[in-house]
Amino acid sequence: MSMNVDPLARVLRTLDQITAAEGEVGTGVRADFDTSADGSAAPASPVSEADGGAPAPDGSEPGAVRTVELEEAATTPVTTGPGQARREAILDAASSLFAERGYHGASLRDISRRAGISHPGMLHHFASKDTLLGAVIDRLEDHAQGLLNSVESIQGSPATLIAALSGPWDPTQHEMALLATLSAETVNPDHPGRYRVARLRLVHEHVLEKALIGLSEQGQLVPGAQPAFVARSLFSLLLSLTVREHSVRELQQDRSADPSRDVHDFVRLCVVS
Repeated sequence: MSMNVDPLARVLRTLDQITAAEGEVGTGVRADFDTSADGSAAPASPVSEADGGAPAPDGSEPGAVRTVELEEAATTPVTTGPGQARREAILDAASSLFAERGYHGASLRDISRRAGISHPGMLHHFASKDTLLGAVIDRLEDHAQGLLNSVESIQGSPATLIAALSGPWDPTQHEMALLATLSAETVNPDHPGRYRVARLRLVHEHVLEKALIGLSEQGQLVPGAQPAFVARSLFSLLLSLTVREHSVRELQQDRSADPSRDVHDFVRLCVVS
C-alpha cells in the first residue's frame, strides 16, 4: 500500500482502540486528522474492528481484535450463491428494522420474519445480534468508503457537492435513516456499535471537510467560513433532516417541506457560486 495515505486511516485505528472506560470519543481524535510534523501524510495504518461475538475468519477467539487494510477491505470480492443471497436478505431486513426501531427495538425473531427465513436458519448465518449489527455497520462503512474514494469529484464545484448531497447523503434514503437512528442510540455508552458508529460520523464529516477545503482553495467558500465547522454543521443538518423526514413529516398535513432543498439552501449560504 502506498505510504501517502489519507490521515483518515489513523483516526479509524485510534477510534477502534478506545475503550468504554476511557469515555471520551472526541478528545484526542481530531488530532489524528493532522499531518505529521514534516507536513506529509502519515503512513497507512490498519483498521482494527472488534468482532461481533462470532469466531473471526482467521480462527481467533470471539471478541478478539482483527485487523484489515482499508484498501483491501474495500476491494474484497463478494461471493455469490444461495447462502450469500440469504445472508444479504437477512442484512437487508436487519438494516431496515434497525433504521425503523433501533438496535434494541428489533429482535432476532423480528429480523428473521422480515427476511422470510426461519430463526434457526438466520442463526446459521449470524450467531448473535451483535454479530449482525457488525455486518450491518460493515455495509455503512463500505458506503462511507465509496464517498471517500469520490472526494475529488465532490470537491470539483458547488454543483458537484450539491449533487452528492442529493444522492448518497439524501436524508430520505435508507443509509441516512439507518445512520441517524444508530447515531442517536449510541449516546448510550453500552451500545455495542458505539465506537464504530462514532467513527462513521467522523468519516462523513471528514469527507465533507475535504470537499469544502477543495472549494475554499478555489475561492468558492464565503469569507470567514471554516471548512471543518461547515462540515460538522452540514452533517448534523443532514442527520436532523433525516429524523424529521421519518417523524415530523408524517404528522404534518402540509408536506411541502423538501429536505434536499433545505440542504441546498444551507450550502448556498456557505459557498460562492
